Amino acid sequence: MATNASTWFYAEPEHQAYLIEERVNHTLWSHRISAIYLGCTSEEPPFRLTGEWRGAPVTLEWVPNDYLTLYTKPGSNADLLIVGIKEILGLQPTISYVDLNGQLIVEWHAKQADHRLQEIQGNPKYSNITRYNR
Repeated sequence: MATNASTWFYAEPEHQAYLIEERVNHTLWSHRISAIYLGCTSEEPPFRLTGEWRGAPVTLEWVPNDYLTLYTKPGSNADLLIVGIKEILGLQPTISYVDLNGQLIVEWHAKQADHRLQEIQGNPKYSNITRYNR
């Protein structure tokens, strides 16, 4: 299955777990993010896939043509995943931060990025906040 972000992020995918999994996993694999398999846990927006990559838990959550959020463990492998998703979406991340549970959260926003930045900045629940240039 040849697929890219236009079949699941820039357009709404079918609301069937198997098809969502196939589209996203094949997109990741075709961008050399190998040894990952994400299973669909939500067939409705926000869509949600969870799995593991290189020993770290990974969750992707998104609303088509609006935002995508990556949840994972901080570390060097996270940087590779961030760069890969940036290439897949053709969109620079908006912000990244670590929550109270030590989970790295990276957000890409196609809409209302400034509003989300204001929500995160200054909130004591978040640390290591990085704002990316658009």
